[in-house]
Amino acid sequence: MSFVSAAQHRVKCPTETIQADEGDDVTLRFDLDPRVNLEDYTLDVRRTDLEEVVHVYRSGKDLTDPQTERYRHRTTLIHEDLSRGIMTLQISSVQLEDSGLYQCFVPELRAGCTTVLNVGKHEDFTAVQDILGFISFSIYHR
Repeated sequence: MSFVSAAQHRVKCPTETIQADEGDDVTLRFDLDPRVNLEDYTLDVRRTDLEEVVHVYRSGKDLTDPQTERYRHRTTLIHEDLSRGIMTLQISSVQLEDSGLYQCFVPELRAGCTTVLNVGKHEDFTAVQDILGFISFSIYHR
């Protein structure tokens, strides 16, 4: 394990809201800058708006005990990315209740960031696309 000063690192999150349809699988990606092998670090992903534990990785293992029940068996941390300083967390079959603020935190580095996930019903997104398509069609054919 390499020891690094916490002040030297930061975690980069997606700046845009992550949009998903209900039932989709979603990937949350967090990049450590500068990159360091994260295999021996602790990684915590939480819902900060609800204070729920989404995923915990510690001592080279994924831990399910601290995980909030509704995320159990729905999250997968891609271990192959950790050696490159990338935390990739997949959440399967997202539900409307999964919308919120997700924070990734590396306690040893005191580095973290927060991103937003917005889950909508498939019909809602389709309706918006249909409306936009109609407006676009009207504008170009006058």
